[in-house]
Parts: sequence; structure tokens; C-alpha cells
Amino acid sequence: MPLIQELGNRQIRQCLDEAIRRGIPVGATWRTGQQWHNLRTRILRRAGRTLWLELASPPPEDAPEPPTGQEVGLSFKLKHHKHIFNVTVEALGHFQPTDGQDVPAILATAPVRMQRVQRRAYLRAEVPPNRSVLATFRMTWTMSDQSSAEDGPTWEGWLTNLSAGGFRVRLIHGAPQLDAGDLVSVVIEPGQEYEPITSYAQFRQHSTDQRSVAYQGFQFVGLNETPDGRKMLQHIGEIVTSFQRIQGRRRANSLA
Repeated sequence: MPLIQELGNRQIRQCLDEAIRRGIPVGATWRTGQQWHNLRTRILRRAGRTLWLELASPPPEDAPEPPTGQEVGLSFKLKHHKHIFNVTVEALGHFQPTDGQDVPAILATAPVRMQRVQRRAYLRAEVPPNRSVLATFRMTWTMSDQSSAEDGPTWEGWLTNLSAGGFRVRLIHGAPQLDAGDLVSVVIEPGQEYEPITSYAQFRQHSTDQRSVAYQGFQFVGLNETPDGRKMLQHIGEIVTSFQRIQGRRRANSLA
């Protein structure tokens, strides 16, 4: 079975209806300028070509209400897969469920395409000990303005783990001070048998171990928004699966 599957219209409707029936949490992501916003929601109703999404009231400070016309990336976990798709905000208002109590909600277009990614691709795989994977970063400001990244500072780190959701690096010579949510461009070189991973990522955290070695954690962003991004997601998933197989063989050998 392929790591990423493109679902048909009937499958899309079935997945959405099951997510509604089970009240499955849904992650929403969108960007305004250089800022990425994340919101936890759930799908309240599917009606023809529209969806009703629950909107926290008031919304978190770091996730303002998405404006009308904003494209939003949605994802939810169902069985052994993560389902990813995009919708467009049509209006903000209130949804009235059967109990009669209004719920702040987003009216959005129903997705015309949806991809199903095996959840094992989102499990962190440690980089094999006999492999050195270099990640090169450049500070950027927006995903659309390539010139803004050309003058930004660069730094490097050795990859320690990887998943389709993100990765961690061990810094080589330090890095600029980053705040959670800062956007960077990254090129990861997993080895001669693989093409480099090129993507944008959001800074998540900085940590230091007992030996004063510094680490940075990042989350991939924008991979489900374009055909090239979805190809890169497939590429990352294949590398993760390869690392997972190596991990499995090492564990089996250690127990033999």
C-alpha cells in the first residue's frame, strides 16, 4: 500500500462523515503574512459543498479568526491514517446543533481533494548511528518572497530524528535567537540514495542536554498546500520508513 493515497469523492464524504460522527479533533493551519496560525477544531456538519467547523470563543491569542477567503489546511487522524486537505473560509457565524445552543463556527467549502497518509510516517524515526544527515537553515520572512531569505542568516545542524511532521537537529556552531513560530527554510541532505529535502519549517523549541549540547526542534509547514509540497511529503515519508526499518533491524539484532 502506498504511503500517501489520493481519495475519491465517495471516500472523502465517508471520511468526513465519520469524523463528524465520532467528533474527531481536527488541526487547522493557515498563514497571514509571515505568521502561521494553528487552531484545534472539529467538523460540525457537512452539507453539500460546505462544512461547518467549530470555532473557539474567544479564539486563542496566537490564532486569530481566519478571514473570509482564507485558505486553511485541515488534518485529522482516523484509524491508521492521517487525512489532509484544504478548505476556503466562506463566512464566520454560528452553527445551531440539534440541542438548539448556538456554537461559534466557520463556514467553509468542502474539500474537492483529500490525501490519506499512513500514520507511521508521523512517528519520529531516529537517524541511524552510521549516517550523518546535515540540515542547512536560512532565516526567512515569508514563503512567497524568496528574496527575503537571501539576506537572512544561515546555520547548520546534524539531524537526530525525522518524521513527516517535523524534525530535530543538534546544532554545530550555534544559531540565531528564534522565537516559537519563526519561519525558516531548510535543506536536509539524507544521503546519496535520496534527493535533498527542501521545505519551510516553523521553529518549535530549543533544548540543551547535560553536556551543554544545543538542539532545535522544527515543524514542517505548507507541505499539503501545493503539488510540489505533497511530493516532498511523500519523499519525507519514504525516508522516515527507511529509518524505521533500520531501527527495527537493530532492535531485533540486539535481542537475538
